[in-house]
Amino acid sequence: MSNRIRVIIVEPNKEPYTAKIRNTLEEKQKIVGGLIEFVELEHNVDLICNEENKILNLDFNRIIKNDIVCGTFIIAGQKNGYSISLSMKQIQKYKKEFALKKHKLAIDFLRRTLVNSSNLLDLNLLGVEQLKKFLKK
Repeated sequence: MSNRIRVIIVEPNKEPYTAKIRNTLEEKQKIVGGLIEFVELEHNVDLICNEENKILNLDFNRIIKNDIVCGTFIIAGQKNGYSISLSMKQIQKYKKEFALKKHKLAIDFLRRTLVNSSNLLDLNLLGVEQLKKFLKK
């Protein structure tokens, strides 16, 4: 396990950017602002977010599959349960996938409609990713 890894950090209302971070639990918790949760995006790629992102009312950030991640999150490579650096190909892919313009209209709509991210806790978010496509029309 390397001391430092190359990741993508995605903050609300900002473009995703690459960073080299210390590969420690404490560093990841500092970036996401609390307890961390790992969500598998694909084989060997994890999204690392604040486990309580909606409970803590963190700012709406990005729509991912059938969920809305609130607050800052990290995209990191993963191998055998350990965080590792992303490849250049993965960095290109996820910077494009999480580009602000692809999510901004849908997130702004949700922010205006729901006001607080804690209101997401009561919703069935199945199909929410379709909102991005619908609002582009």
